[in-house]
This record gives sequence, structure tokens and C-alpha cells, in this order.
Amino acid sequence: MRLMSSRPQQPGRWDPHVTRVKSPIPKLPNHKPYYIAGGATIVVMWYVLSSYLNNKERLSSSVLRTVSHRVKDAPEVHALVGQPVQLKRSAFGDPWIEGIINPVKGKVDMSFQVQGPQGAATVYFTSVRKAKGEPFEVLRFLVVPDGDSTRAVSLLSGGSPQKVAM
Repeated sequence: MRLMSSRPQQPGRWDPHVTRVKSPIPKLPNHKPYYIAGGATIVVMWYVLSSYLNNKERLSSSVLRTVSHRVKDAPEVHALVGQPVQLKRSAFGDPWIEGIINPVKGKVDMSFQVQGPQGAATVYFTSVRKAKGEPFEVLRFLVVPDGDSTRAVSLLSGGSPQKVAM
């Protein structure tokens, strides 16, 4: 038998013998799905923004300007896609340049699309520099029409690697 104390219980004090609960403790909401969705959204937005900014940097490159002028002036390309030859715009509004343009490290490997009145083509350009201060060596400079790779045109002079100062 339990002994009851004669003094009244003070408000705010815990009595270890009372086991009745007036109302159940509410369940805490699970915010984990919101955190996961928010994190995934941030990662996707970061990727899209960094890709867009990297493409903007490639578009402002002097290497791209040089290569695109050579492509626009080449009679072989005019025969493939017609004249005038323009860089093909992407969904972002600017032309999309794939690959790497890093003249400081001596590596340029890029591709982009051009279009004309007779169709579109993809330009592949690869160039390397063996040592600092040496000229770049153009390894690949191809224009491949979309849908017909048998009519690809090489813009390398003489079909062999060419030294170019960039």
C-alpha cells in the first residue's frame, strides 16, 4: 500500500506516481522529404547555372572566334550547308559549345553546330600545345553535316596537323 503525503501537491512539481496523461503528445511532422527535395533542387540549379556560365565563357573565347571565322569563310562548308553560315542557337538562346577551351594549359577540344540555308553541321576542333611558348598544333578540324557523315569535310590544310599561333 502506498503512503500518501499529507501535504498538498504543489503546482509545477512532478509526481512520479501519476501515470495518467491528459492528452497524447502530438507526432512531430517529418521534414526529411522537404530537405531532400530542397537539396536536389539546389544541386540541379547549381549544375544548370554553372553549365550556362561555362558556355558563356567559351562563347567569348578568341579561339572560338578564330575557328568560327574560318568555318564561315570556307567554301567547302558553303557547299555543305549553304551561305551564310551561322552558329546554331540552342534552347538558351546562345550557341552551345561542347568541350574544353583552355589555351593556358594548351588544350582545346570543342564542338559546336553551324547552320545554313541547306542544312546544319557539327564542327569538331582539337588542338594541343606541347610546351608553353610553342604554337598550337591542330589535330582535328572537321565539319560533319547532320545525318550524313560520309560528306564530312576536313579544314586542315593538306590533311595533316597544322601549327597555329592562338
